[in-house]
Amino acid sequence: MELKEDMIAKIKGMGNEVRFNMGDVIYREGEKADKVHVIVSGHASIFKKSPGGEDIFVGLAGAGSVIGEMGLFLEGERTATVRASSNVVALAFDADRFLEIISNIPEIAYTMLKEFSKRVHNLNRRIINITNSKLTYVVGIYLLENLQMEESPYYVPEEGTAQLHIKRFSVEYNVESSKIKTVLESLAKPGIIKIENVQSIQEEDKEDVIYTIRLNPNKLRSYLRSIAHV
Repeated sequence: MELKEDMIAKIKGMGNEVRFNMGDVIYREGEKADKVHVIVSGHASIFKKSPGGEDIFVGLAGAGSVIGEMGLFLEGERTATVRASSNVVALAFDADRFLEIISNIPEIAYTMLKEFSKRVHNLNRRIINITNSKLTYVVGIYLLENLQMEESPYYVPEEGTAQLHIKRFSVEYNVESSKIKTVLESLAKPGIIKIENVQSIQEEDKEDVIYTIRLNPNKLRSYLRSIAHV
């Protein structure tokens, strides 16, 4: 979150001015969150720990940036390590003082509300993207496992076909039929697979839809590897 110069001017006398030299750690991931800083000048780098314990750079905070507010509001630990990437001048506020500022200066409260809403929106989009990618991976593996390679000279070498029963797949993997169709269409659009036929049938007194898919297994595997990190 970034505050404009006029907002910083309003709160300048309410906090303690602190200085950090380049390379100093302002916050360390996992430590208790008890302060918020507003950067007046300079830049700070933000890092998150990878599963392997390495620091991964995730962003840069400059003049006007508010850092440390998430940990403070959640009354928990620091969610990232923040290190000064130049000499930094900042205003430090403890929890009570910062909450007082938000209560008394509506512009800052509004700016924070907008930022939090943006973060929630981006998180929701990321969750949706992860969910879609995982379903795409499951569908892709299913097609590869059920692939029948063609030997006919009329077909392109190294291609084959696979059939996917929408209702059957939906029940087996507990996913909505519409989402399966969306995944197949999203794979077909860039040419990862080709939908050769869509057929409605009656199966065990229930209507089902069978998709006949043509694909090159190497091409599909390559695509699945590209999304497997999600």
